[in-house]
Amino acid sequence: MTRPLTVSATWLVGVIEELARQGIEPSRLGASWAKHLEDVAPTRQLQLVQVRRLWQRAMQLSQDPLLGLKVGVALPLQSMNVVALVLMHSISLRQALAHTVRLQQLVSNSGRFLIEPASNNGVQLVYHITPSPAAMHPAQIDSLFAAYMRLLYNCMPADRRPTRIELPGTDACLADRYQVYFECPVILGVEQARVVFGAELLDSPWQAADPTLLRIVLGRAETLLKTQGRSDTLVDYVTAAIAAQGFSEANCDSVARSLDLSRRTLQRRLAERGSSFRQLLEAVRMSEALEGLADPNVPLVMLSERLGYAEPSAFSHAVRGHFGKAPSALRHELASSFFAGGKALAINSTESSDHQRTPCKADPTRCELEG
Repeated sequence: MTRPLTVSATWLVGVIEELARQGIEPSRLGASWAKHLEDVAPTRQLQLVQVRRLWQRAMQLSQDPLLGLKVGVALPLQSMNVVALVLMHSISLRQALAHTVRLQQLVSNSGRFLIEPASNNGVQLVYHITPSPAAMHPAQIDSLFAAYMRLLYNCMPADRRPTRIELPGTDACLADRYQVYFECPVILGVEQARVVFGAELLDSPWQAADPTLLRIVLGRAETLLKTQGRSDTLVDYVTAAIAAQGFSEANCDSVARSLDLSRRTLQRRLAERGSSFRQLLEAVRMSEALEGLADPNVPLVMLSERLGYAEPSAFSHAVRGHFGKAPSALRHELASSFFAGGKALAINSTESSDHQRTPCKADPTRCELEG
């Protein structure tokens, strides 16, 4: 079965707190859980679509092209949980990159890092975006790379930096601003983000690394990977059972019976994973709602009935609470996104070409990185 698309709550709590420091109140982000961060369990996995919609909303409210960098550079190390400790105590950059590829899903599977060869025996860490009906805003990628590279820079010798970094960027003319932060050449306007490392960086020892501590935190990371796998399997089974039984018919009792479990056992196992049957039912409904809203030929009333809502108003309320927009507005946004390119990451080609032809007019005071 397909692995559920989620992002760790530890990462998102850090992001939302930094957005608040940038002047964007959690209550304005359109996600109900974002308003009550104290109630979000650190082990909770939040839906990928919700997270991407949150970033889109944040950029609408901010209009600051460097918001992603500002958030990423200020994220606490705790946002990466055990992954941060593994990277910090890796013996070299080469080992840290290998651990990144293996453990990144503990933070998020919004995308996946892969190591590929580069020229002159170097390597490049390439970020492959996970396909989803909701677009991944370039600022979200900026935040990820800003936080990740800040961690690596704290481990690497001060005079060693990547050969270059390539990012989508929110404004191609701001490459010089990015270079000030990343301390290396930056290319903006690409579809696939990557960081290129020269061969001389890969095996230089990281003097502060502690091999004993690395073994301990790697053991913890492996345990979390196994736990995540078991959690995902149960979630997949429950999700599949809900879809098979139909949204109007599926309930906790019927799904538990189909999995040869008692209602109490199913509820307990889901609770251990920071979830509940009700949350999963609504998550499956909203995932199906996105697909239906992306098809303009499906009437909203028919979609509401298909998802088991007694009244269209109940469907509208659920969509607005989950995504921060009414069904009609979300349908228009999805249609515009797909028409513009039909990709998980869409850059406005008209704006990009205009930026290349005209000088950058961004306000330099607004564009300065903080911290």
